[in-house]
Amino acid sequence: MNIVETSIPDVTTENIDKAKLDLSDRVIKGVYPIIDEIYEDKLSRVKELSEKLKSKKREVLEAKTNLESMMDDFSRKKKVKKLVERISKLVSAGLVHHGSLRTETVILLKVVENLPDDKIDYHLGETMKMISKRFIKS
Repeated sequence: MNIVETSIPDVTTENIDKAKLDLSDRVIKGVYPIIDEIYEDKLSRVKELSEKLKSKKREVLEAKTNLESMMDDFSRKKKVKKLVERISKLVSAGLVHHGSLRTETVILLKVVENLPDDKIDYHLGETMKMISKRFIKS
């Protein structure tokens, strides 16, 4: 095939705008499917990642609430342990053998697991006062 150059333009000056539009339409038709596929892939990845993020946030929130409840339970058990140790110290010092204090201590030991935290704190303070009075007097 021989190509011959001529001075005759392929497009006439009055049809140049139409020729530009046709050329741009052909370029868009050739490129648009590629861009559309890339865009759809990107959208699907973004949706998938956002769903994963939501599920991870839920897992983290559940783990956080679980840890908070475990920390509260641990703190409570630590207070109960300290109270029992102080009562043990009172018993070993011989302070609990007196009538009403003995009854209070027995009742306290029976219901210590059901007491609210503020009551446990109160009893911790009271046992500490008794221990300090006993050993300061001695």
